[in-house]
Amino acid sequence: ENDRSFGIDMDDVEATLASRRLGNHISPQDYQHSTPPMPVKYMLDYTLNRFTRWLRILGIDATLETEEEEKERTSNGKIAIFEHCKREKRTLLTTSYKLLLRKDCPPGAYLLDPKSTTILEQALVRLLRTHGVELSPRVFLTRCVVCNGHIHRVLTDDDKRNVFIEHGAPDLVNSKDDMEVFRCDGCRQGYWWDDRPSSSASRVFVQATKLLRLCLRGGVRVKDEDSDDETKRKEVMGAFDFVDVQREREQGIDGGFVPMENELCIIKWLREKNLLNPFRLKSAYALSDGVGEELPFSNVTREFVGLLDYVFYDTSIVEQVGRLYVPKSFREMNTDGIPNGHLIPSDRWPSDHLAVGARLRLKGKKSDSDTAAGKLDGKAASADSKQSNSDIPSHPPRCSCGCVPQIFSLFEMAEMRKEARERANAQAAAN
Repeated sequence: ENDRSFGIDMDDVEATLASRRLGNHISPQDYQHSTPPMPVKYMLDYTLNRFTRWLRILGIDATLETEEEEKERTSNGKIAIFEHCKREKRTLLTTSYKLLLRKDCPPGAYLLDPKSTTILEQALVRLLRTHGVELSPRVFLTRCVVCNGHIHRVLTDDDKRNVFIEHGAPDLVNSKDDMEVFRCDGCRQGYWWDDRPSSSASRVFVQATKLLRLCLRGGVRVKDEDSDDETKRKEVMGAFDFVDVQREREQGIDGGFVPMENELCIIKWLREKNLLNPFRLKSAYALSDGVGEELPFSNVTREFVGLLDYVFYDTSIVEQVGRLYVPKSFREMNTDGIPNGHLIPSDRWPSDHLAVGARLRLKGKKSDSDTAAGKLDGKAASADSKQSNSDIPSHPPRCSCGCVPQIFSLFEMAEMRKEARERANAQAAAN
């Protein structure tokens, strides 16, 4: 048998699964808690040009769909931005709900409504807070608003003159002023500082200040904002150290800015390393020692392998008497040994998730069970005396199938209602 015909190294897979059973494996869920979070990166569709500029002004990595990609997406159905997101690990921001409905849409895609500037401003705050972004004002205006590249200072006089010539500013070529000049390392766009209020540099600085204040009033965090070290605070705020963070926070509350704490509570729960609950829950596929899962995965695709599906039950109420078979290795999922045959859905495993299931039986004290059974038997006897139907299934208390006596299925109850209507109609016709 050629294990490598699967397109994977089966020895590595078996070692990985074994390490998981020993509690040494780091799952994707564990990984996000055990490593520092990566800076968030965005991919935006072509309709969000202005929103993209805002993110870049705030120093956030934001790539915009090109006009050619947008035309291919809307006319030919070729969606390049999905591949961008997967390849560069970006979060998709879009105004199209139809994109979100596609099966191959990257997880975590975020829908925006671009109807007005006010709505977009609110969306900016919600987006940054939802993704836990901490702003660092000292890196504002360090990304090119044209291409998302990094902006670097131009040092030599010759390079500065070249920037002026390339961007149609001949009056600055022989200027005696010591101007601060910058250039993008991607598209080579040139930038220089100009104190005049009408200059593009002053306008973009005003826009950055406005966005910062908007975010502060909406509750977006600023890096090291709680530090008592004034030097560190000034370093973080950079050219925006004139903004009073605490005052902007208070104005946000007084100005009626809608708080998001209730909306974000679930996200806070998900970020907790150890979630607690008041129930005595056990997994149907737990290891014998009760720590960890016997199943290494329930979802296997090209982009992801991990355990996403569970069956939990309260051990004080029910007991487990059986469970569904679930394969525990890629070899079990691909017995024919075809290339990539372990990926799902497949002809043998027709869903993109492996089915998990358990057969559970109700527990209870004997006295309580007998009392409940007696009441149910009494009701059943009364019903039998009034009905001609004697085929209703009857089970003794605590029977081997684990059912509760005289609890009818939905189909049985529907049939009983049908028969009752027929008897009522017949009686009305006879009268």
